Amino acid sequence: MSVHSDPHRSSGNDARSEYYYRRSLTTRELLPAIGVGIGAGVVAFYLAKLLFERTPLLPTSGSSAPRSSLRRAEGSRIAVRDDR
Repeated sequence: MSVHSDPHRSSGNDARSEYYYRRSLTTRELLPAIGVGIGAGVVAFYLAKLLFERTPLLPTSGSSAPRSSLRRAEGSRIAVRDDR
């Protein structure tokens, strides 16, 4: 057999002669790409979850969230949570 037995490869010496045709990958060869995709998805999900779970620092008007504040009991060093 000759050295250039690949039917998709041209015999010319132009820039296209170094191009290799795409082949389908086996499952074993796809595992790193699948792992990176799953990892990126988990990280994106976690960051989105963190952003959606945070509470606003200032209450918006018309908010029905319970107001809680810390008050110091008279003569005490411990702050007590007062949910109203």
